Amino acid sequence: MRALLTAVLILLTATPFAHASDGGLITVFWDRNTNGVRDEGEPGYRNAEIAIRDDTGYSAVVNANDEGTYRLPRKGNWKISHEETAYATTTPTSVESEGDVEFGVRGAEVCGTVWRDDDRDSKLTDDDPRLEGHRISVVGDPDHSTTTAADGTYCLHDLPVGTVQLQSQDRAPVDGMAWSFADFSNTTAEYSSTFDWRTGQTSDIRISRPGETITGYDSGITEPRGPSADAGPITIDKIDYDGVRVGDELIIRCEYQSSSNVPDTVGATLTLPEGLEITRAFGHRDFQARTEDQVVVEGQKVVVRSNVRVKRDKKSEIVVHAEVRHAFTAQDMVCEAHPSVHVQQPREPWRFEIAAVNADGSGPSSTAPFWRIAFVVALVAGAVLLVVRHRGRER
Repeated sequence: MRALLTAVLILLTATPFAHASDGGLITVFWDRNTNGVRDEGEPGYRNAEIAIRDDTGYSAVVNANDEGTYRLPRKGNWKISHEETAYATTTPTSVESEGDVEFGVRGAEVCGTVWRDDDRDSKLTDDDPRLEGHRISVVGDPDHSTTTAADGTYCLHDLPVGTVQLQSQDRAPVDGMAWSFADFSNTTAEYSSTFDWRTGQTSDIRISRPGETITGYDSGITEPRGPSADAGPITIDKIDYDGVRVGDELIIRCEYQSSSNVPDTVGATLTLPEGLEITRAFGHRDFQARTEDQVVVEGQKVVVRSNVRVKRDKKSEIVVHAEVRHAFTAQDMVCEAHPSVHVQQPREPWRFEIAAVNADGSGPSSTAPFWRIAFVVALVAGAVLLVVRHRGRER
């Protein structure tokens, strides 16, 4: 009985596998050298659509697997076809066969060179060192990426007809390097890099012919010089000569800047004492570049961050409208720059002491704190003692 059950199990499990291996193997591959034969290093076309029809009239459109292959469901004479207008074909697009079949397709390719722009002239010359292992990818398409060879060259293969945009690797977190100058908004400048120095991306690349080769998409990489981040001074508009009182409406400003010879992120945080209620807050707005800093109010803090990397010759400014809600003793307003892509340690924060009294002049800040009075008294006493001693020696 046990032997009979074993034989039945073997038959049941073996039959599907045997049936699955009956049909021919269909392969769609990227024929990068266009010779019509699958060579080493030519990958399969993942999920390629294949049309199949047998001699009984059965037909279907099926998809290849991740390796670009599909096994026909049974033996027999099949009509098999694969064709896409987005790619060039290097083999017949439709065949009749009882065995294995291969379809070769060629996508377009975009090629270029990545170099180290040590002289910062934004020009690719024979003397410029090339960068190996630098990643270039298609924006929004993780399946299309590559790294540069020892000579800095790369080619992105298997691209369809249409529009693509390339991304040059952001090296700031790797080795602190940046993209060299290539400002697409400046139409009069001449430079070799076709990757924008703020984003590391190209403009749209138009692929109009299936399988065409497009060259000249070069990316320069440079070392930033003099990166620094600082904030301050803090200034206050609409402040009366007799000080700050409850009910006053203040406009508080703090400058901030991230300086370098390459675009960088920029931002700052302005912290106000309790007693000042923030009613409005603004950051830097660049109408020409169509960029605007992100402004977030978190309690007594106003946090400003740039959404993109920017190159600014002048300082930006946080502007805060605040109303004095209640009296408070002398405290510091603090404005501090944020770390940036190229600056890990900003300069010391800027401080501005402020106090507020009630509308009638009373309140905790109307008199100096005890420790401050004691300090002044001790300072005066020490000065008097020095004068007395000095006069005693003169006698």
